[in-house]
Amino acid sequence: MGSSIAKVYSNTVKKNQKVLYGVWEPGFPVQLGDYGIMKGNIFTQLGNISEFEELKHFKIKIRKDDTKDEKFFTSKKGVEFELKPKAESAINGININASIEVKFSKENAVFFNGAECVFELIENKYQLGQELLKIHKKSKDKWKKEFVVVTDRVITKRALILISTSSDFSIKLEADANVPVIDLAKASLGLKMIKQKSTGYKVVTEEGIIPLIGLSKIKRPFLFFDKEFKPMVKAYTTEMEDAIIDYKIKPELYDENLQFLQFTDDLEE
Repeated sequence: MGSSIAKVYSNTVKKNQKVLYGVWEPGFPVQLGDYGIMKGNIFTQLGNISEFEELKHFKIKIRKDDTKDEKFFTSKKGVEFELKPKAESAINGININASIEVKFSKENAVFFNGAECVFELIENKYQLGQELLKIHKKSKDKWKKEFVVVTDRVITKRALILISTSSDFSIKLEADANVPVIDLAKASLGLKMIKQKSTGYKVVTEEGIIPLIGLSKIKRPFLFFDKEFKPMVKAYTTEMEDAIIDYKIKPELYDENLQFLQFTDDLEE
């Protein structure tokens, strides 16, 4: 397999969700206030901001949007799926339940369906950012520029996530007998796998997971380039941005322009 499934999944999520990142692995119990580093589009958790003595006085305010929605996307190519309703009557004496079958025709393709998704976020992001800026300016080793913070998360009641690790991966799931047609946004389905071909990664859950997160970090609101030094690519990571500043300009001159902003890198690895 050319790419790791973590990289394939996280890049596909980023391409489709823009400012949201995929949690790897889906279901990892990520919390608001968790901080860590990014490797490409993969978040690696290092701890939680509650561990910092300087933040013991700071109380995170959490806002939860109870409006439920569905998030669905697939890779652009190599994914087909078919929903079949429950048969009205038995066929040759066999009851045919509602089912979904997903087929992949290429390696490294993704199918994502999350239902009853609700947002949870840190409401006082600006105030949190000011506190983290104080820590960073006091000790750049204690709160590093590359640290990102989980400030948003999506909680999904039901999820079906599939990643092909072969070019002929397919899977068929069947619902309980009382379900007329599979709709993840509806009541419990009791999905069970009845057929699988070849290999792939799968998450099938009705227990609730956190598959998507939003991140914030300390960064400069803009980057200035003079005529002598311009980037060779249109899209560049924040790590590249910091390296350019360190090479070309004294970083301390820009410290007062640092802000705590939503993190989103345009460059996919």
